[in-house]
Amino acid sequence: MTSRTVYRELAAAGLLLASYPIDLLTRQSERFLPRIGLLRDPVILAHGLGGSRANFLAFAAYIRMTGFSNISFFEYSRWQSVAEAAKQLEELVQEVAPAGGVHLIGHSLGGTISRRFTAMAPRGTVRSLITIGSPYSPSQISPQEFAIFGDEDPIVPAPPPEMVSEQMFKRMVVLDDTGHLAILYHPETLRVAASELRLNRD
Repeated sequence: MTSRTVYRELAAAGLLLASYPIDLLTRQSERFLPRIGLLRDPVILAHGLGGSRANFLAFAAYIRMTGFSNISFFEYSRWQSVAEAAKQLEELVQEVAPAGGVHLIGHSLGGTISRRFTAMAPRGTVRSLITIGSPYSPSQISPQEFAIFGDEDPIVPAPPPEMVSEQMFKRMVVLDDTGHLAILYHPETLRVAASELRLNRD
């Protein structure tokens, strides 16, 4: 891991810590925000293992600026299995998008859970599946998945090109000088995720 990547990871860790008290204020203010008109293009953000929705606050702010205002956060217990969490995600999807057409974005384990749900969901339920530094299997079949990795992620290394089959992902991007935490704040992560959402919007 280069010194540049280390600095980025430390900065990202600081931002993640700072996001927790901000999230407390955000949760309180959300109670007073009307959800009228927030019917199209629901986006669900799923955090990584041991994280919380606070990890996605900056990401959510950017997505809103690109025209996606209907944002929900999926939170789950670190003690749940992926199958149990995927079932819980199904309940949230039915709540925010009863007619289908949801966009899922998950960081780390949140992406794995989103992938698991997408695989078992009826056709048309998921419009976008974007995973960010998420564990994967070389044998997986995930034709809707746009996968984003950091080239210096020690937790979830990007799969080598020779391992990637046509059905493993819809598309894969590997970002330079990026680790597991900083990938959430990387400008290119934000840009390509927003582009994918626009491509698949209602």
